[in-house]
Amino acid sequence: MATQRMRGTAEKFLLQSDRGYAVVRVRLADGDTLRAVGDLAGVKLGMEYDFVGEFHVHATYGREFRVLARTEQAATSLVGIERFLASGRFKGVGPRTAKRIVEQFGLETLEVLQQRPEEIARVPGVTGKKAAAIARAFVEHRDVARLATFLRGHDLPLHLAEKLARTFGGGAAALEVLRANPYQVVEDVRGIGFRTADAIARAMGLPEHAPERLTAALFHALDQAEEDGHLYLPYAVWVAAAQELTGAPVALVDEVAGGLANKSGVLFEADDAGAMAVYLPRMHRIERNIAVRLCALARRDELAAGRDAPDGGCAVDASGEETGGATASVGVAAPGEGRVELSPAQEAAARAVRRHSLVVLTGGPGTGKTTTMRRVVQDAQARGERVVLSAPTGRAARRLAEGAGEDARTMHRLLEVGQQARGSFGFGRGPAHRLEGDLFIVDEASMVDAPLFSHFLDALPDHARLLLVGDPEQLPPVGPGSVLRDIIASGVAQVYELELVFRQSRHSQIVLAAHAVRAGRTPDLPRLPDSEYYFIEEDDPARAADTVVELATARLPTYLGVDAVAGVQVLAPMRKGVCGLDALNARLSDRLTAPDAPAVKIGARTIRLRDKLMNVKNDYERDVYNGDIGLVAGLDEDGVTVRFGEGPEGRDVRFDKAVCGQLVHAYAVSVHKSQGGEFPCVVLPVVREHTVLLNRQLLYTAMTRARLLLVIVGSRGAFQSAVRRGDVARRYSRLPWRLERERGAKGAIQPGT
Repeated sequence: MATQRMRGTAEKFLLQSDRGYAVVRVRLADGDTLRAVGDLAGVKLGMEYDFVGEFHVHATYGREFRVLARTEQAATSLVGIERFLASGRFKGVGPRTAKRIVEQFGLETLEVLQQRPEEIARVPGVTGKKAAAIARAFVEHRDVARLATFLRGHDLPLHLAEKLARTFGGGAAALEVLRANPYQVVEDVRGIGFRTADAIARAMGLPEHAPERLTAALFHALDQAEEDGHLYLPYAVWVAAAQELTGAPVALVDEVAGGLANKSGVLFEADDAGAMAVYLPRMHRIERNIAVRLCALARRDELAAGRDAPDGGCAVDASGEETGGATASVGVAAPGEGRVELSPAQEAAARAVRRHSLVVLTGGPGTGKTTTMRRVVQDAQARGERVVLSAPTGRAARRLAEGAGEDARTMHRLLEVGQQARGSFGFGRGPAHRLEGDLFIVDEASMVDAPLFSHFLDALPDHARLLLVGDPEQLPPVGPGSVLRDIIASGVAQVYELELVFRQSRHSQIVLAAHAVRAGRTPDLPRLPDSEYYFIEEDDPARAADTVVELATARLPTYLGVDAVAGVQVLAPMRKGVCGLDALNARLSDRLTAPDAPAVKIGARTIRLRDKLMNVKNDYERDVYNGDIGLVAGLDEDGVTVRFGEGPEGRDVRFDKAVCGQLVHAYAVSVHKSQGGEFPCVVLPVVREHTVLLNRQLLYTAMTRARLLLVIVGSRGAFQSAVRRGDVARRYSRLPWRLERERGAKGAIQPGT
């Protein structure tokens, strides 16, 4: 394989051995990352290097760069100075002029422009008049120039100058903040994390064990915990995370951590056993608000006159008879022909919605949740009640509307998210402007994170009843919390679980296989003709990837008679590797778009006309949300236009090049991103290179996305290992404990306090 040269910043050691061998994650200039392997023990994190080596494919981790030699570079290269000058801030300096200036003065460019601007006239092609204009522009923006000079002097990237100046109101103000406490930028500047701030601080000579550094690491650990889905961290876990980040002695980190107990940015709370939890105040408010609001709903049942249900709820057996207990485990009989009638078990669940203010309906696929919901809606409307249907995502809302036969909206749209009166984005509905309705139904409730659920509860009318429908065995939400699981575990709601599958389900092979995985059993792995569920065994990841691409682009569209882009969805557990999202999307895009289709380069990616893309950010300004999938309807050098939805409901959304980073190819998507959706055909690679992320919840969630056909390609051993790995996605949440405390509290509940 040919030797190549790569330039990037060393970001994280993924592996280190005593003999000098290491694996380092390297961030390239276009934002992508690669795994660099070799004798890298002396590499300094945060520094930029020229790496010489060759690419190869690792059987487990996929594409890697084997380093043969490396050269440390200044983080502020000549290219960085060029880009800074050509940023548009300095009138008269475009890319060509910036290049000529830097070629003339090299690393002294910024000093020359500030201290000896008359020398600009020496640059070839720059007239005296233009040189004077450039000098004036530099004087006009001298504070930003000084900030850039400061960054260059500390071997830091110049692109931070614009971002810092914009955030703090000028270069001088930004310099003042940096000199006072460089870690302040983590909190104030979007896109700058602890690693970048740490590089600034260390370049300025801040001691390795400075209290400011350890404090910043502790706050970073809480921010990272939120990104990982936790509402808090146990004290010991919190200290250990900061210690690993900084390398400081545990005792020293513990001392700094203890001193934060009285600070406003962190909250300590002991439970009944004395175990200490550490929260960001926002997360604590959210968790407490959910507990208070839910207990207010449950307490209405206890206070209302004429209730004939025993306290603590009731359970029903398969015949629908009440048996006592807090959770109902009920069976679903096979539906008859013609009009679908509820079984006694479903009737019991529907009756609970009429009698109680907070009900959870749960169960696996094919157990009758949608049929029960439809009857609940009909019964409520017959009583003259207004029913409001919602779901966390657009795909889930569309499925809910189809199943219930009524309009359904995403929770974001229901809460009227968007630009509010003062110009900021937020929710239009809340405690001061409640939603209108009597019965609120939230489908796919396992996907609802704690912040969104807290906002939703704040907006419910005081008299409202709430039905949550979902499957706690699915993956947890992308955001923090595990609300549905916590509510079920707490006993605060009337919980009805539908367990038995409709015997005559049209697609019972997929459903039964998914139920086996849900229960921790390995289902049969068939390869029979006319099956709805296939397992194609292929232990080699590269050959498995070839099979996935061939299935998705040729064999399955022909077999099913569907469009390859709309009818087949590839799901994958992780991004990297030959069977990862990046590699599969690149190959699928090449196969499913015309070779001569118009294209535009966005970073390292090529986007073509008719490409299938997913938006991965809640973009309230454009009214598109995380997980929305569309097709490229137009493109040019300044950006792309994506069409979301089909027919009269479809709409075109423009994305300028600056925000195109929130668009990714969607021929293959992560299992997490597929939640709430259903696809005619799902192809799922399950290979050993994904073992670190494979578990029962992920596998079960992926399998239940298939409506007509499920094809799994990969290693039988990896599949069986995933089935055996149970609930590995444990999240730190005290919502069940908090609900128990709130239910036991005396006196009236005051929501929101």
